[in-house]
Amino acid sequence: MTRFLYLYDCKKAREFNARRVSFTKELYGYLYSWKTKSGFKQKKKRGLIDQCLGAEVVTDSAILVPESCKHLFDNLFASYSDILNAEVFQVV
Repeated sequence: MTRFLYLYDCKKAREFNARRVSFTKELYGYLYSWKTKSGFKQKKKRGLIDQCLGAEVVTDSAILVPESCKHLFDNLFASYSDILNAEVFQVV
């Protein structure tokens, strides 16, 4: 099974804080909550890592992705190329 290792780093993080947060939410997902009459409810919005079977976080800035999901991650990283430095390595 061929897998790909994505190593990324956010450049100028303080200047692009909103874009960095948006990227992180799309990649990892997030938990949101709202108030109801019976109390607070919470729900998790799944990120790309949660949606791709076999994708796993190796460290804070490294993700291991199966070949079947590579195009999804390529599209995400390409759309945030203005704030990210990313390298992709094939792992066999």
